Amino acid sequence: MIPRFTLLRTRLTLAFAGMFAVVLFVAGLTLQVAISRTAEKSVAHDLSGGVVVFDRLWTLRSDQLRQAAAMLAQDYGFRAAAATGDTATTESALHNLRKRIGIPAAFLLTVDGQVVGLNATDARSAALLSDRLDDGKSEGIVQIGDALYQAVATPVRAPTLIGWAVFAVRLDGRAMQSLTKLSAIPFDASVVRRDAHGLWRSGGAAVVPELAAALTPLDGRRSATLALDTARGRTLTRVEPLAGFDPARPALLVLQYPLDAALAVYRPLEYLLWGIGLIGLAAVALGTARLSKSITRPIAVLDNAVRRLESGDAVQVEIRSGDEIERLAGSFNRMVAAIGERERKISHLAFHDPLTGLPNRALLRTQVDELLRRSLHQGREVAVFALDLDDFKGINDSLGHLVGDAVLTRLAAIMTEVAGNAFVARLGGDEFSILLECGGRQAPEALARALLDRLSRPIEVEGHSVPVGTSIGIAMAPGDGSDSSTLLKNADLALYRAKAEGRATFRYFEAGMDAAARARRVLEADLRQALQEGAFELHYQPLFDLSSNRVTAFEALVRWRHPVRGLVSPIEFIPVAEETGLIVPLGEWVIRQATREAATWPAPVRIAVNVSPIQFGSPGLLATLVDALARSGLEPGRLEVEITESIFLADSGTTLATLHSLRSLGVRIALDDFGTGFSSLSYLRSFPFDKIKIDRSFITDLLKGHENIAIVRAITHLARAMGMETTAEGVEDPEQLAALRLEGCTNVQGFLFSRPVPASQVIGLFEMSQAPERKVA
Repeated sequence: MIPRFTLLRTRLTLAFAGMFAVVLFVAGLTLQVAISRTAEKSVAHDLSGGVVVFDRLWTLRSDQLRQAAAMLAQDYGFRAAAATGDTATTESALHNLRKRIGIPAAFLLTVDGQVVGLNATDARSAALLSDRLDDGKSEGIVQIGDALYQAVATPVRAPTLIGWAVFAVRLDGRAMQSLTKLSAIPFDASVVRRDAHGLWRSGGAAVVPELAAALTPLDGRRSATLALDTARGRTLTRVEPLAGFDPARPALLVLQYPLDAALAVYRPLEYLLWGIGLIGLAAVALGTARLSKSITRPIAVLDNAVRRLESGDAVQVEIRSGDEIERLAGSFNRMVAAIGERERKISHLAFHDPLTGLPNRALLRTQVDELLRRSLHQGREVAVFALDLDDFKGINDSLGHLVGDAVLTRLAAIMTEVAGNAFVARLGGDEFSILLECGGRQAPEALARALLDRLSRPIEVEGHSVPVGTSIGIAMAPGDGSDSSTLLKNADLALYRAKAEGRATFRYFEAGMDAAARARRVLEADLRQALQEGAFELHYQPLFDLSSNRVTAFEALVRWRHPVRGLVSPIEFIPVAEETGLIVPLGEWVIRQATREAATWPAPVRIAVNVSPIQFGSPGLLATLVDALARSGLEPGRLEVEITESIFLADSGTTLATLHSLRSLGVRIALDDFGTGFSSLSYLRSFPFDKIKIDRSFITDLLKGHENIAIVRAITHLARAMGMETTAEGVEDPEQLAALRLEGCTNVQGFLFSRPVPASQVIGLFEMSQAPERKVA
């Protein structure tokens, strides 16, 4: 028989054991609920932190893409290629810049919906952006092919809008993994978007039904944190709307993390708690205190740290628990440090040129505004320099882009050295800018002269001695502007004036330059419209053969009949056409029209057409000539192509190959403006021209000194020895003609015979069979 005391003690023990069990169960249940809620709250904060990280990456990536697109959109060569439809050059520029800055997609979307830089399949979906860009959208989610991209679009103007440069990075699994690596927990990240049928898809696959059902009420425009029961168990999901080009098909950032994974770290502690609870209430109390100390407090510390990180603070936590929480805290600290380092690198790239390391346009604008505030308050001036290299394209074309990049890097170092304490920036391509705080024009002039002197000497890069030169425009604040945009624009206008006045010099901004720039933009717009409407016509000036005393050829001269200004001088519109690349379609029209009209003239009267160096370097010149001869029926020997010595400056090997191709067609080649270049004799030795044309500058002063007669005599004797004809341009009086005939010139041209006349008056000039001394002209 069991003693009563023993039984009571047993009952009391059992009662206390039961009470302990109830307390343990209640405490365990309560603690489990608290852990679940704390973990869910922690995961929710981690997901919010993930959204913050994604937003920062989005912003930094958008800034990088926008800077790259703006740099390309302001590049003169790219704008010229895009304006003239030069697809090969446009694609090359897009490919080079895409490769240089490491982005997967870059293309040009023209105003008429054409896409340059993508394959045909992707181009069809990318072309749908056109309507959204017209509505003013400039960045957001876009679908290209089957993939989603973060895209930024920058307008390309020349100067009117001709399209948009679009740069994009793919939002694929790799991009989402990079986001996960920057986060405190390894959540699943994806970007979902409605398809044409209204179904939510991610990466081409439909999302799970539970997620689709939860996303539909949000309309793609509200953020939310959702708890979903899926095949993976209960999952905490954070949904954040993303900017998109198409409001009808919104895109969402979806971050998911299973709560079971969040609770897994606490399971060993729960088992330990139950084991300790079986020993006794004291052990339960001790275990509870330990659990509170080892879990709740560190979680609160981490929770607070995540909140601060979400607000943008750089935070570090210190937890000495010797368990998973301490390791989690260490991972959090490393993540924060990695994010900070990445932000510093991205920030540096956002405000510095990756090639030269110089500040870029964005940082330059900030520096200009800051310097203006400080200097103007002190009563000082600020000089804004705009610089670019003279004929940098020739360096790239002849030596390659690697050497071109080395030249830019070396020039950046030289400018920084010469400028001293001034602020030097690279704006893109071969464009640089310098900011100088000064007390007048003395310091800017001294700096400009020092730069011109230093850059007038060749530089040694990659085993090449590269001749460089620069032109400089200077705007002074506050007189020429009180903000960065105005000052940079006015410095550019002064730079254009320096280039127009001979290059390798500097000019200050003047008020009239702005009006001249506006007039030039109007002229360019009218020129484009004139090309579309066929507002050009050809006039013809005869070439008189001194041996037969007959007109044997005509030179085709283009005229523009403006509806308001009347006939516009070629001196005014030809330079604009060459700068914008419009000289290529205009030159093609001249060739086709001249050959068509010359085919109606009696043989063997020839037609001479001038070919611009820009048109000569275009890939379609040979095809244009062959097509024009075939369509008109004109014999190739009756067509004479006039070129200038400047075509040899870019790539003499390619130039000679083109000349020999023209010669193989039977077309005659004439070297125009002979004697005005630097290496005329070497050109004559390189290619057997049919004719050289003596520049009118020698004919105008022919009778004013023995020197000009000697030059003309040397040219005619040289041509005769090499089997070439000679034509003297600008003959205006009989005395000049008599002297030219005496020196052996074979052909003459000028007002003495006839001014350029319309095609309808050409027939009347065929009867000119006497020398102008006898008043035939």
